[in-house]
Amino acid sequence: MKRFLSAVWKFLYLTGIPVLLSGIVRALAIYIFVTPNDFAPGGINGIAILLEYAIHWNSGWFLLMLNVPLFFVAFFFIGKREAIVSFASMLVTSFLLIAFEYIPNFPVYQTETNAFLAAIAGGILLGVALAIMLKSFGTAGGTAVLATVANKKIKFIKVSWFTFLFDAAVVVASFFVFHQGASFTVKLDPVLLALVSLFVTSKVCDIVLEGFKVAYKFEIVTTHPEEISEEIFRSLNHGVTMMPAVGMYSHREKNMLVCVVRKRQVAEVQRILRKYPDTFAYFSSTAEVMGKFIK
Repeated sequence: MKRFLSAVWKFLYLTGIPVLLSGIVRALAIYIFVTPNDFAPGGINGIAILLEYAIHWNSGWFLLMLNVPLFFVAFFFIGKREAIVSFASMLVTSFLLIAFEYIPNFPVYQTETNAFLAAIAGGILLGVALAIMLKSFGTAGGTAVLATVANKKIKFIKVSWFTFLFDAAVVVASFFVFHQGASFTVKLDPVLLALVSLFVTSKVCDIVLEGFKVAYKFEIVTTHPEEISEEIFRSLNHGVTMMPAVGMYSHREKNMLVCVVRKRQVAEVQRILRKYPDTFAYFSSTAEVMGKFIK
């Protein structure tokens, strides 16, 4: 019994905290920065905000109504776990958006002169919320569910393209929903704000997912393995792995060095390699580093 309770607590801890955190951050982004400044940042959140502007109901109700059918779609076509956690996170967001209405003097950032700051701030928080979901459960929920299902039917179009099309449809719709009867310039403001928010969300999500684990892998083909390795050891305090290699054009025996360094150390490695003009090297980014990695 004790082991069972421990397993249940561990599951709730590992699942509940990311779900709550992502839902809270998303709700704060929508209520404080997005809704007061009349723009829709794409996806299901954007559709709910458009409906709130048009019908004058709290977007939390629309978010809840939109996610109920998506839950069943995800449950039967994608996976039970992904459906449950994404719906739970949206449920937290919906509840908070409704609850914020009843909190006196709840802070909102409403401005006409600095609306782009609101788009940037909202995008940052939405990016953090998205990264928490992707990092913890591998699912973003919302229109990502529709994109995944559409990809199952039309396989030659990637999920990312379907997601882009759904987001683009919401952004285009915002041109017609917000500020009806206003001039073209005024009606274009929500579109530009939405694009800024989507861009910031994407970049922040990438940064949070990759964090400080982003590194660069050098592969160096050389006849000076000892000298280059020694300089890398001394200058960067990083290990180097050596493998035998053969140049297929000259059939000369060489060595390949593999080294992973931080972004700020790329220029130093390049400086070292310039001392050996007969050395060939290339480097590429790595999303994550695991195992022993001397900093």
